[in-house]
Amino acid sequence: MPHPHAHPAAPLPDAPPAGIPELLTLFRPLARTGFLPPTAPLLNLPAPFQGLLDAVPALAPAYQGGGVRAALLDIDAALGDRRDDARQLSAAQQEALLSATAILMHLYRWNAVPVAPVRFHERPEFPPHLHALFRDLSAAHDLPACGTMHTLKYLNWRSDALPPGQPYHADQVQDGQVRIAHNWHASPAGDDRDLAGQLDLWIQTFVLTEARGQAVLSAAAQALAAAHQHDRPALETALEALHAAVQAMTRQINTLMRFRVVRSDLWRVFIQPTFGWGLPVDGIPDGPALEGASGLQLGGTQVADLALGVPFDSNLGRAIRHSRTYMTPPQRALLNAWEPHRNVIRAAVLDWGGSRARGAFDAALDDLNRWRVSHRERGAVYLRGDGREHVMASTGTQLDAGTPHEQAFRDLMNERIEETRAQTVGAEHLES
Repeated sequence: MPHPHAHPAAPLPDAPPAGIPELLTLFRPLARTGFLPPTAPLLNLPAPFQGLLDAVPALAPAYQGGGVRAALLDIDAALGDRRDDARQLSAAQQEALLSATAILMHLYRWNAVPVAPVRFHERPEFPPHLHALFRDLSAAHDLPACGTMHTLKYLNWRSDALPPGQPYHADQVQDGQVRIAHNWHASPAGDDRDLAGQLDLWIQTFVLTEARGQAVLSAAAQALAAAHQHDRPALETALEALHAAVQAMTRQINTLMRFRVVRSDLWRVFIQPTFGWGLPVDGIPDGPALEGASGLQLGGTQVADLALGVPFDSNLGRAIRHSRTYMTPPQRALLNAWEPHRNVIRAAVLDWGGSRARGAFDAALDDLNRWRVSHRERGAVYLRGDGREHVMASTGTQLDAGTPHEQAFRDLMNERIEETRAQTVGAEHLES
């Protein structure tokens, strides 16, 4: 959703000097599930860690009341130092524990919603055992020590059709079956705000969109291989599959946001601040603030950009590139190694792809850009809200909702829309 103060991010380290064959091998770890975890998230953990999972919904009333910090300090004292125990867990168990600790750290960070303005300026002393456990798990997974899309959303869902902890394919992640696993909002009887339902929908939106992004990844890999092999029929087929996949991915997020409305007033005040972090890296008090979970970390759209040759030179483009810091190592490895080769498919389409390939390429690009136009309009509505000022956290910054930030968001999105549109291959590129 909106990132009104997306900033020119520091450049990432140079991508490894991989050729196309080496790059194609980096698709393999993500082939089944794309940017979702490779096994369905676990819903239970052995003692004493199950208590941390149980604490998330148990704290919900306090999170919308007097605050969660006192209760979390009690939970922390009862937990004690469990870092050695955590190291004995399986990989799937560690990921479930990482998600639980990330959520609890965010709850402590903000304490209660609506968020008090003072929270944006303080650097709290976190519960020591929980903090140490969270830092250990984050370091073990090579992730920043703050909540991310991966830890707060992609490890925090359940499906009626998928056994927890078991491998699956992204095609099995379907609308109507996915629900949030551990909800930190409550829905008191008679409260028509239904904050638990709002948060559930927010998680569903990104999980289902990322599930559709797996087909984008698969088609992009096929197109890249076809371009490398100078195989026109394979390139045509892959680009048509890419168009269908981009269309399905963008339709998924648009459908959820259009017909199952996340209320902008509730999102801005109760939902959105939950995902921000806005604190510096531990031990580097003067360093840049960690941003937290952000829509910029949506992997499917980054894959579409790379497949279609969209650059990352605008302000928002640079922020998108920076967002890879918050992704898992296999995801970062693929995106960073691909970037030097992002024009390979487009160049093949222009040089020898033929009219069928050009049509499919532009159709995919048009659908991606139509989603960006829709994102611009809906994001502006979320920021505009009711016209009153509300403190928010976005991409590591503090801002007040209102017209100036709506316009700033529009300006950022317009740059990105033009950056995307410019990659069309169009009729002017047809051979005479």
